[in-house]
Amino acid sequence: MATLALEAEGVLRRYRNGRGVGPVSLQLGTGEVLALLGPNGSGKTTLLRCLATRSRARGGEVRWFGDPDPARARSRLAVVFDATAHVDEVSGEENLRFFASARRAPVALGLLVEAGLAEVGGEQVSNYSYGMRRRLLIAEALVGDPALLVLDEPTLGLDVEGRRWLETVLHERQRRGLSTLLGTNDTSFVEVVATRVGFLMDGRLVADSPLAELLASVGGLREVSLRFRGNVDLDRLRAVAGVHQVVASADGALVLAARRDGLVADLLGAVGELDRLLVDLSIREPGLAECFLQLTGRPLDG
Repeated sequence: MATLALEAEGVLRRYRNGRGVGPVSLQLGTGEVLALLGPNGSGKTTLLRCLATRSRARGGEVRWFGDPDPARARSRLAVVFDATAHVDEVSGEENLRFFASARRAPVALGLLVEAGLAEVGGEQVSNYSYGMRRRLLIAEALVGDPALLVLDEPTLGLDVEGRRWLETVLHERQRRGLSTLLGTNDTSFVEVVATRVGFLMDGRLVADSPLAELLASVGGLREVSLRFRGNVDLDRLRAVAGVHQVVASADGALVLAARRDGLVADLLGAVGELDRLLVDLSIREPGLAECFLQLTGRPLDG
């Protein structure tokens, strides 16, 4: 059996207020891209920090490539969190040289070109925009081709081109058998790069499945977003044939229902007094956000 890049068994780290994560068990195989999704406070960052050796779990065990020693694991993994890893007073090029030296890896200045930073590579990082700094953080993490890459909110601050670059990076890592673990609620990004997806709720892993299986589970559904002026009895929407979930939103409701002829007309009929109550209605193809809603009864961004 091939050695797993990462294996966590009963990982637990809870705080006095009850928040945190665990117990959680998961595995990450070589060449996989596992994305963890969950609402704010669900434990994503806490779990990532434990799995990236940044925090010590208070229960359970983590093994990196079959080895439980976090010190040895650090030579084979790289991380991107909110904290700045580079030195602002020197250039992006000098920062990459530092990381290459620290990891005893070849200097990979080509990463600046790939990250769209070639023109500013010789400038001090203090002059970079927020988006440039985020690209540099990712480029620094890629120095030496780490066998395990851990990313927290990787698309934060990235523009369209930056996202495309990162998508290409993760696809290439997968092709080469390198493993990636990321935490994000950017479902459009996850649906492009992930091979597996885990859902976290209140610090527990409530789903861990191949991306294709999760998307297939909502393939016959529709998400209908309704905005109201005033109050509407949501139980009337729940009573409509084919409705799976109805969740109140800030100004209306999200409805997850089976795809069928007449669905929208029946939902509108259930609302009643359309000229007074209904402000807007939109329909979209379901994805991971709707899958999360179906499994947990709670919106991903709630």
